[in-house]
Amino acid sequence: MEVEQKKDFANMSSLSIGVDDKLSIGENVLYGFQHVLVLMLAPLVTPIIFASVFHWDVAITAYLMVIMLLGAGIETLIQTRVLKLPVAQAQHIVFIAAMIPAIYTVGPVMTWIGLLIVSFITILLVIPFKKGLLGRFLPYVATPVVLGPLFIVMSVGLAKASCVNLIFPPDYVNGGYVVSSTNLILAGIAMFVPLLISFLVPKGILRYASILWGVAIAIIVAAIMGEIDFARIAAAPWFISPKAIWVLFADNMGRPIAFSWSFIPVILILFIAELSNVLDTMGCYQATASLVGQKMTTERANKGLFVETVASFFTTIFGNIPCTSFSQNLGVLSLSRVGAKSIMVAGGIIMICIGLLFKVGVFFAVIPWAIYGGALIILLGTILVVGIQMIVTMKMTETNKLIVGFASFIGIAFAFVPQEVAQQFPLFFSFFIGNPIGTTVVLAVLLNLIFVHALKSPGK
Repeated sequence: MEVEQKKDFANMSSLSIGVDDKLSIGENVLYGFQHVLVLMLAPLVTPIIFASVFHWDVAITAYLMVIMLLGAGIETLIQTRVLKLPVAQAQHIVFIAAMIPAIYTVGPVMTWIGLLIVSFITILLVIPFKKGLLGRFLPYVATPVVLGPLFIVMSVGLAKASCVNLIFPPDYVNGGYVVSSTNLILAGIAMFVPLLISFLVPKGILRYASILWGVAIAIIVAAIMGEIDFARIAAAPWFISPKAIWVLFADNMGRPIAFSWSFIPVILILFIAELSNVLDTMGCYQATASLVGQKMTTERANKGLFVETVASFFTTIFGNIPCTSFSQNLGVLSLSRVGAKSIMVAGGIIMICIGLLFKVGVFFAVIPWAIYGGALIILLGTILVVGIQMIVTMKMTETNKLIVGFASFIGIAFAFVPQEVAQQFPLFFSFFIGNPIGTTVVLAVLLNLIFVHALKSPGK
C-alpha cells in the first residue's frame, strides 16, 4: 500500500547480507522474529473486525486468528522458497471491506466459497507465466485515479465497523452503545504509544512495529486492571484440528448455502479486492527485488503470484483469507540490511508454530477489543494518507479530478447509508450500496476506461 515508500526502497544500496548468504540458527530466528512482529497485527485484527460486526463467539474468533497466522506462515515459507526473495505474507485489509457486506448478503460459507472462486480465477489469469492476462489488465486498475479513491473509501468505510464499534460496542440488551472509561483508557494507550514512538524514535524495529508495541503495552495494562479472562485461556485446549469453512459455520448464519443471483455481485466485489491485492503484491515483489539487487521480470512475478494464490486457495478452505506480500516488511529489510531468504523461512516457521497453538488464539480473542480499535485508528489513518498521496501524484486534469471526486464521494456517502435503506433496493443494487469500496472501484474503473481510454476526453 505504501507506494511512495516502495519507490524509495528501490533506489537504496545493496544489503550487507545478501539473499543467499548463510546465517546461524540464532540469527535467523532473531531477524525472522523482527518481521513477524511487523506483520502479526493483520491476522489478529481481521477476525476481531468480523467478530465485532457479526457477534461471533470467542471460539470462532480464536480459531480464525490461529488459522490466519498459520496461513500467513505457510505462504511466507512457500513463497520465500519459490520466489527466492525475502518476502513476508499477511492478510490484506481490503478483503475485510469487501467481505463484510458479502457475509451480510450470502453468509460466511458462500463468502469464503467466493474467495475460492476468485483465487482460482487469479490462478488461471497468470498462466502461462510469460503472457499472463492479469498483467495486461492491471494498467487500467493500477492507476492513482482508481487506487487513491480505493484507499480513502476503504479507511472511511471501515472506520465505524473496526474502530467505533470496538471502542464503543453496541448494547444489545438496553440499546445504544456502551461507553466505558476502561475501553477509552486501553484504546488511548494503543493509539498514543505508536504516536509517541513515531515522534521520538527515528528508526529501528521499535518504530516499524510501533502499532504492535502499543497493543502489547495496552494488554499489560488490561491484565493489571483485571480485564482479561485468564480462566477462559487456561480452559482452552492447546491444539485443535482444522475445520473446513462449511463446518465452522454450519448454519451459514441462517443464509442458504446455494448459488443465486445475489452471488454475482459478491464475486465481482471480491475480484476487485483481489485485483488490489495483486497490485500490492507485484509492487512489493518489484521493490524487494530492487532492494536486494535483482531484476523482477513479468514471468517471475507471475510465477510468484501463482504460488501465492495457490497457497491462499488451499488455506482459504479452512478459514484463511488471501494474503499479500507485506510492504511494511521492506522497512525492516532496509533497516537491518539483512536480506537472506533464510530469515523469512524462520519467520514463516515462527508464525506456523504460533498458529498451531489454539490457546494463543484464545488469549488474543479475550483481551479487550477496544485495544484493537485504538490500533486500527492508527492503521486506517495511515491507509487514508496513502490514498491521498496517490491522488496527489496523478496528473491533475479536469477529467481525473472529476473521476476521483465523484467515485470517492459516492463511496463515502454509501458508507453512511443505513443497512435498512440499502435493503429497499433490488438485491443486485442493494449489495453495491452496502459495499462502498466495491462501488468506488467499479465507478473509478468504468469512468477511467470510458472517458480517459475510450473517448479520449479533452480533459485528459
